[in-house]
Amino acid sequence: MKKTNKFTKDNLLNILSNSKSHISDSANHKKAVDYIEKNNLPDSKNEIWKHTKLEKIFKHNYSTPNKKNISEELIAEFSIHKLNANNIVFINGYYSVNNSIISDNQEMVVSSLQYAKDKYPDIFNKYFESTNIYKDNIFAACNTAFVENGAFIYIKDNHKAKNTVHIINFLDGKNAKTITQSRNLIVCGKNSKIKIINTYHSLSSNYTFNNVACEIILNENSQLNYNLFQGEGGEAMQINNTKVIQNNGSRFISNLALLCGNMVKNNLKVDISGSECTTELNGLYMPDREQYFDNYLSVNHLKPNSKSYQLFKGIVDNRAEVVFLGKVYVRKNASKTEANQSNNNILLTEYAKIHSKPWLEIYNDDVSCSHGSTTGQIDGEAIFYMQSRGISEKKAKALLMRAFAKEVLNKITIEPYREFINFLVNKRLRGEEVTGLCSLKICPSC
Repeated sequence: MKKTNKFTKDNLLNILSNSKSHISDSANHKKAVDYIEKNNLPDSKNEIWKHTKLEKIFKHNYSTPNKKNISEELIAEFSIHKLNANNIVFINGYYSVNNSIISDNQEMVVSSLQYAKDKYPDIFNKYFESTNIYKDNIFAACNTAFVENGAFIYIKDNHKAKNTVHIINFLDGKNAKTITQSRNLIVCGKNSKIKIINTYHSLSSNYTFNNVACEIILNENSQLNYNLFQGEGGEAMQINNTKVIQNNGSRFISNLALLCGNMVKNNLKVDISGSECTTELNGLYMPDREQYFDNYLSVNHLKPNSKSYQLFKGIVDNRAEVVFLGKVYVRKNASKTEANQSNNNILLTEYAKIHSKPWLEIYNDDVSCSHGSTTGQIDGEAIFYMQSRGISEKKAKALLMRAFAKEVLNKITIEPYREFINFLVNKRLRGEEVTGLCSLKICPSC
């Protein structure tokens, strides 16, 4: 492992360039590097990064991790009970062929990016960086320039996938501070339908930084149900850039469960490039201790007759801090747009913080748009009423918070995964010891 003395933009480049990218071709590599050289790290002058605690990342020195093998027994600890899925596994960003279980299906490709680049070059070259995600920020550009591998999921036209695809990501720094890059490319063909779960877990308690980028393309009348679980350890940092392109008649549903991590920054951008599209972005976050969670959502309505909905809820404990910035653009040509944003938060202590900013930018009068944000504490009168009926204060609070979170949790339509998240949330809300947020048994942060 190669180490540096100080974490800056130049040293970030030095670390990542130690391993030449096997994914980006020379043109994509060059334009991403050019972007990095011309732009600085984001700071508080940028509205999207105004509150982001990047110092949590920059105060550490990092090295690139080595490849690692893990046992089937350990993989089983992180599996979701009764989930019938194709599992594609990555350890420290490296594809683990021995731990992945992928059924042979002529109508769908589930593989590593490297395999897709070699086996399906026409498809790969058509869609990789087709969203121009590298332009979003310097972290996305670094991913494009230097990422070595990741998940590739391609659903052919008219295929309705019966099995869920589960992307499982593990970080193990072997007690060292490591930087990892993950990349996903998901392409849904015309009239196709699929459900995907993407989960992140830590196997060690050291400080790690995972720089993630994900491109999602939905062609005409396709449907994608995308579920993101972020459960890396209490010392882990993650920046996750996701870019979605929707074409005519497509439907994109995203469900986020953000339960652990020292610093997590999610940038989710959706370009609704077609008419008659539907976009649903749902999320539940539950930071504890001094954790920092930052969610930025951007939905760009470019064509008429489309709908978008954002529902994010948070339960913030101890000295944790949260940012929610939900943005909706309605362009001049996007008449008959329907858009709704809602962000609701409960602060459990006087030290917990939330920065919430729903944001509408509308350039067409023929639309129906609304947004709202609420922040408060648990209703004292409701607790008193429940106590008068013989329910303890602790149980009363747990019941009220469970009811608060239920609206988001019920948006998850994959039953085994919903039960998994419900179990973790209920354990947290009851104040019980959680022996593992990631695997139910193993979690270095807990």
